[in-house]
Amino acid sequence: MANSEDQMDKHLQSAIFGAPVLHPDEQHRNLGTFHERIDVGITFTQALMRDYSTELKSEMAAHPDYQLLLHGLLDEDILNRYVKLANQQHIRFAIRNDLMYQHTPTSLAIALVANCAITPPTIDIDERFPVPPLNTTTDWSHDVLIDHIHRHLERNRQLFSIKHHLI
Repeated sequence: MANSEDQMDKHLQSAIFGAPVLHPDEQHRNLGTFHERIDVGITFTQALMRDYSTELKSEMAAHPDYQLLLHGLLDEDILNRYVKLANQQHIRFAIRNDLMYQHTPTSLAIALVANCAITPPTIDIDERFPVPPLNTTTDWSHDVLIDHIHRHLERNRQLFSIKHHLI
């Protein structure tokens, strides 16, 4: 009798709260997937600072069965760029809009993922595809630039909340 009550309790919990998720914190950091399935990842800071279309295109060509995951809070022009790239390369893509996915400067904004564990040595796109430094200078210090990115992300978060009537 106790076993059937336990099963009923589990069934009710699933009905009320949804199916349990394995490693939810990891999935919230990684756009709903596990770290070991990520081929390359791009953080919000990286996505705002540089276009990685060339690097992603080469990875997509090498792995046509992978999927591109995009955070829904990316700027529209950035989001459109990578959706267009995925369509051109005939790669499946998904835009993750749920608020449970982290939206910080260091959290993933874009990820090229496999459907099974691949565990590459690094998922950081800058480490996998280093670029030579530019010969340009800027008046902005690194801290000012990061602060600017933080404010930009906060503004996107607020606009998203207003658009979806969350405040």
